[in-house]
Amino acid sequence: MEQIKKQFYNHYYRVNKGDTTITEISINNFKSCGPKPAGALRRQSDASLFCLFTDIGQAMEKAKAGARAHIGRLIKLGEEGLPELLQYRMDHYEDLNINLVDANIQKEEIQMLADQHFVYKPYRIPPGNTGLQPVSQLPIHQLVI
Repeated sequence: MEQIKKQFYNHYYRVNKGDTTITEISINNFKSCGPKPAGALRRQSDASLFCLFTDIGQAMEKAKAGARAHIGRLIKLGEEGLPELLQYRMDHYEDLNINLVDANIQKEEIQMLADQHFVYKPYRIPPGNTGLQPVSQLPIHQLVI
């Protein structure tokens, strides 16, 4: 068991164009290897679809920049782009408002540097849980009229 702990397992972080989701990809599938190279990796044919990063901070920054660019394109469409913009904001709520803010990116980078077995776990609101209580269940002092 001690031998397994000393081995390196390469993980890369994939960011698709126009998406805020960061997917962790295991490259060597539990085969021992040396330390992973630093930086962004791109295959020429796939460069327009996604990027692979060895650093979670770089992947998160790319996802944030891609989301800003996509939102900017939708805003430029004006009224025509409004439904898609609203849907994009709802679909990517956790990433845009929690996971990809600068403080969280820095926290994840620090954790990655401190733990060689780091696994990225973005915050997600559980399905069906809006976090809102029906007005009938609120204490009387929380009701605003």
